[in-house]
Amino acid sequence: MPKGLMANDLRLLMVEDSADDAELVVAELTHAGFGVTASRVETAAEMEAALKTGVWDAVLSDYNLPSFSTEAALTMLQSRKLDIPFIIVSGCIGEEVAVTLMKAGAHDFVMKGKLARLAPALQRELREAVLRCERRQAQERLADSEKFLRTMTAALGEGILVQDQSSRLIFMNPEAERLLGWSETELAQRNVHDTIHALQENGSAHTREACPILNVSHTGGVYRSYDDIFVHRDGRTFSVAYVATPIIEHDEVVATVTVFQDISARKQMENELRESRKQLRALSMFLQTVREEERKRIARELHDELGQALTALKIDLDWLEARCGNMDARVGEKFRSMDVILGKTVESVRIIAEDLRPGMLDDLGLAAAIEWQVEKFQERTTIQCELSMNRDEFELDERVATSVFRIVQEALTNVARHAAASKVRIVVEERDDEIHLEITDNGKGFQAGPKKRSYGLLGIKERVNMLGGAVEISSQPGAGTAVRASIPLHGTEIEQ
Repeated sequence: MPKGLMANDLRLLMVEDSADDAELVVAELTHAGFGVTASRVETAAEMEAALKTGVWDAVLSDYNLPSFSTEAALTMLQSRKLDIPFIIVSGCIGEEVAVTLMKAGAHDFVMKGKLARLAPALQRELREAVLRCERRQAQERLADSEKFLRTMTAALGEGILVQDQSSRLIFMNPEAERLLGWSETELAQRNVHDTIHALQENGSAHTREACPILNVSHTGGVYRSYDDIFVHRDGRTFSVAYVATPIIEHDEVVATVTVFQDISARKQMENELRESRKQLRALSMFLQTVREEERKRIARELHDELGQALTALKIDLDWLEARCGNMDARVGEKFRSMDVILGKTVESVRIIAEDLRPGMLDDLGLAAAIEWQVEKFQERTTIQCELSMNRDEFELDERVATSVFRIVQEALTNVARHAAASKVRIVVEERDDEIHLEITDNGKGFQAGPKKRSYGLLGIKERVNMLGGAVEISSQPGAGTAVRASIPLHGTEIEQ
């Protein structure tokens, strides 16, 4: 900033061949309140040396010089890109020449006979020079800020769009150009919404009035979308997630910043994962069905074939004992030993067949099967059981009935193996087109976490999920465990 405006200290370079004229100019400026430090030059070499070695606030140039010219002095000053006042002070200069020099860059001209105009003109031009300097510095700072902003946004892996309230582009980073296929210059000539956001995922038009990004300029709030679509320059659509944020100046929204990501690859992976889970669930259901059918077949064969064969063998053994047992004491003892072993074998076959597939589940229904299961559990473990059911019988799809029975069976098995409980409560209720299960115990409980994986609990969850139900397993150390599940009465079909 020139010092002359700040402290009236003026460093003055004078292009003047008359020492007397130069003294008159300095005297006039001193009288006007300037503290003048002046240097006079007459030739191009002298001016070149002065500009090279000194710092000047203004240049005053005579027009009529024997070996130098005002035009050359002005050109020399401009070549050094020095933005300081250049004022022509001459005793004789034509109006056309003065206008030509002003167009070339001179700031003013003052006649030597009217030096009273010099101080005000110089003061004005010094002030203008300060303003030009400040504007230039502001522009440089703005350019530096924009360069920094562009460098920073270019390094981001997200597209950035800044648009005004009319959806005209203000700024666009390189990632947005890459994702959209439009350059910043091209998109700036178009309406941003109409170009990239005019379609919805179902193919229908997305109006400006319904556009949440444009509505940010009206609401002033931040809008987040986790699944929307933008239109590429080639016409294809791609999935995006974005955040639209208003830029507010003086309590008024002046623009909207939209930061977006292409989530097409993520959505594809999510769809593939969802499809994979669906296929795994279908396979799991198929395996469960095959396993239950195989259990039913083996249980039936054990009961019908092996059970009947063992029963027939026991009848024959009893017949032989009745006729031959008294012939020899040792033979009789052997018959009785064989009868005991055979009886235990028949009972073992019956128990195995019931564990594989309780016949009453098919013959008497779910309620009877659960009552039998709870009774057998209580006899086997001596754990006190409380059973509550709001139906004498449940009209359920066979898959659902089997799964409910297996869930109760698996939950009770977990209680016996891990809970160290003295009491367990089983609730089976039908309501709201669902069957609800709750198995709670007063055992030692466990701390939920990844440390230990319970395949029994995983099996319960999978059975419930396969049928479109919901399950909750809650437990705390010392506070027992609760298994709660709800299943649609007729299950849900898994898409193949």
